Amino acid sequence: MRSNNRRPGRPSLLTPERVDAIVRASAVGAATSLAAEAAGISRATLARWMGRGRDAAEAREDGEPADPRDEPYVDLHRRVELARARMATQALARVLQAGAGSLVLEERVRTYTDPVTGLDIEERQVRYLRPDWRAAAWWLARVFPEHYGPNAKSWDEQLAEFDAEETRRERDFAESDKLAGLSERLQAVLARTAADNPPAELPALAPSSST
Repeated sequence: MRSNNRRPGRPSLLTPERVDAIVRASAVGAATSLAAEAAGISRATLARWMGRGRDAAEAREDGEPADPRDEPYVDLHRRVELARARMATQALARVLQAGAGSLVLEERVRTYTDPVTGLDIEERQVRYLRPDWRAAAWWLARVFPEHYGPNAKSWDEQLAEFDAEETRRERDFAESDKLAGLSERLQAVLARTAADNPPAELPALAPSSST
């Protein structure tokens, strides 16, 4: 069970205005310290609020009864996490657009009258950022670090490791076959030796005499 150490009667600093300020800062990717500063509170206070909201939300998911006093903190945690998730997905989309050259830099709409038909024509002009492979490389390095991160191995290194592993397997297989053949030959030799040298018969026991 959760235990909340609260001092009764102390007015809460968690006001709707502060919540809105924190959410707005989080929506543009501001760090926790900056989001707290934007709301006029300390980073420790914001961390405590977020922790209380997270713990209360998890407790509800585990089936514990909801405490109405936790509701503002649960709402804060939910809104901040949602704002951060949306910001991250939008930023990722822009990174991928930059890599593909589909990021819009400028968009204009020009309207003119066609001299032949006399109709009004609306022409849309879009200027895109030139494709930048570094944006795609940045994304790959973070999503697939084992293949594209700073510690990733080159294609030649991967092939060399693959060849070494295959060589080891072939050697182990050959060693296994060799040992199996030796075992079969040893069994055959032992069988022939046993046939050529049958065990000597044990002497008959003399009848016992009773006195």
